[in-house]
Amino acid sequence: MAQYPDFIVPPHLAQYNVPLPEFAASKPHLTDFVVGGLVYSHSVEKDDDAAESTSEEPVTRVLLLQRAATDSYPGHWEGAGGMCERTDATLLAGVAREVFEETGLHVSKFVDLIAIDEWSRILRDELHRVAKFTFLVEVHEASGKAGVPSEDVVVGVAPERWEDGVKLEQAEHQAFEWAIEEEVRESLESQGKYKFLKDQGWNLLKGFELLRRTTSAEGSRG
Repeated sequence: MAQYPDFIVPPHLAQYNVPLPEFAASKPHLTDFVVGGLVYSHSVEKDDDAAESTSEEPVTRVLLLQRAATDSYPGHWEGAGGMCERTDATLLAGVAREVFEETGLHVSKFVDLIAIDEWSRILRDELHRVAKFTFLVEVHEASGKAGVPSEDVVVGVAPERWEDGVKLEQAEHQAFEWAIEEEVRESLESQGKYKFLKDQGWNLLKGFELLRRTTSAEGSRG
């Protein structure tokens, strides 16, 4: 079983970090739990052919994964996420596992809850009531891979930018991109290149807004 470095859970998210059976018992109307972890990058943009940065202003981007051609909803874009498993100690542990399995990145901190989306579906003639809990997360790689288990670090020449070190699970996703907020918004208005699953696009925009509020609050405290 893969080992993940410790992640920080702020007090206001403690309710999602209790043992999974206990959390499930507190939601008796639900049968299935899905989780998502949205990863954002806030770094200076650099032209691939330029030796120096093209702008001194950091740009915020969100990590998007394109579903594999052999999977359901082929070609659609989404953040990392999936079903909770019985082996997940907590809901948040499930998020960390999904982020690692689908991107190779290690969650370092849960910033906040972005959204809870609920829906129903029929599987094998049984009604399933599903809820997806999507969180804004930070990753160890963004701070120089501090705390990442040594066995998970690739030996050799590391990517110049941590954002380029995403490792896809090819059976599930065929490509990744880092998109700015305008690209996400344009795609939701059917004018962009990304096709999103259900509420995924709107949750991405909520993440951008939440990140702005969080950054502003931290700045005012500083």
